Amino acid sequence: MKKLFFISAIACNFLFSLNGKSQSVDTMLMQTFAAFDSAKTYPQYLFASNQFKLIAKQNPDNWLANYYAAWSISVLSYQEPKKDNKDPMLDEADAFFKKIESMDSTNDEVAVLGGALAQARLSVAPASRHGKYGAIANAYFATAKKLNPNNPRLYFLQGNSFFYTPKLFGGGPDKALPLYEKAEALFANDSKDIRKPHWGKKVTEDMMKQCHDKMGK
Repeated sequence: MKKLFFISAIACNFLFSLNGKSQSVDTMLMQTFAAFDSAKTYPQYLFASNQFKLIAKQNPDNWLANYYAAWSISVLSYQEPKKDNKDPMLDEADAFFKKIESMDSTNDEVAVLGGALAQARLSVAPASRHGKYGAIANAYFATAKKLNPNNPRLYFLQGNSFFYTPKLFGGGPDKALPLYEKAEALFANDSKDIRKPHWGKKVTEDMMKQCHDKMGK
């Protein structure tokens, strides 16, 4: 508990310091994304996610701030050691997500994130939630593909669906790899502008390596 309080306090001081220096929201998001993207441990991810949340709360009408808050929580939920904490975390992510969905429901990145959040819910209890949240994720992914078939995050997340589904039920690394490879190719044209979501390249490369390892290649 003391550790979490300490991390939150650091995050608050970080943002207050930036605001005092008249830093832009884009600058704060860029620095926080760099911290999140390079994180190695749960406390490091938590620290950066708390920063995203504070930025969003200080800038409630900023689409991208709310986007990154929701996204970071969804990623963090997979690393949360206590299962009972996962759904409350994702409830908070959903609150940020509903804001961006109301701001722009025709954005492919919104649909991709909606699918990612559904996958996070499914992962909490795969056996009992597959029917409901699998269908929700697939619906979001279908919408994203119609809006932008060249979004690399779409294929990365679809690859995850196959990678973590047992072969008995139609999944496996051999089914996931082509989707990761497609994502990797599309990442070459992905924007590096912080004002546009551009996460996923590093983890896609890692998942491709895992596929090769499991397939013995």
